[in-house]
Amino acid sequence: MRHLFRWAAFFLAGFLLCCCVGVVVFDALVVRPALSKIESTIASGAPSEREPPSAVVDMVHRAYGSHLKYLVARDALAASPSQVDGLSHLSRQFTELGLGLLLLLHLSEPQVATAYLSWAYMGPGVRGFAVASDRYLKVPLENLTPAQAARLVAIAHAPSAYLASPERLDRRTRYLLSLQPQ
Repeated sequence: MRHLFRWAAFFLAGFLLCCCVGVVVFDALVVRPALSKIESTIASGAPSEREPPSAVVDMVHRAYGSHLKYLVARDALAASPSQVDGLSHLSRQFTELGLGLLLLLHLSEPQVATAYLSWAYMGPGVRGFAVASDRYLKVPLENLTPAQAARLVAIAHAPSAYLASPERLDRRTRYLLSLQPQ
């Protein structure tokens, strides 16, 4: 019996060691390169995106909650296609999941939100909430009301759908305003 417990403990220790080595390798090969893209995006973002108003941050958290890190992971991998070239759809999904899980070990929540605000596709030729705020609402990002922030977050959710249908955009905006803050 003692031999069986010793074997089980050895097996468990080996399994945990392999998992730890796998996480460290994944961090070095996937997370670190993506992290450099994210940090350069944060640095090149508009000042109003680096210090976003609370109304915008609140609406983004209402809309995406804890899934925001996975959106940033998806955008980071899309920004460096060499990391995901040749991967199947399922492998890419797992890579995004792993990057999203490890992202908060390297970045704070506000940095993740800043990266999202800077990277978000907001329609043809429009990237980032600051540019979208100027283009669609004619208001600087730092002066947005909660309703205007909800409108921008709705556009970011599906730009082609919501920019083409004002009624649909209004419904999504009202929905976001009705959600409880997380």
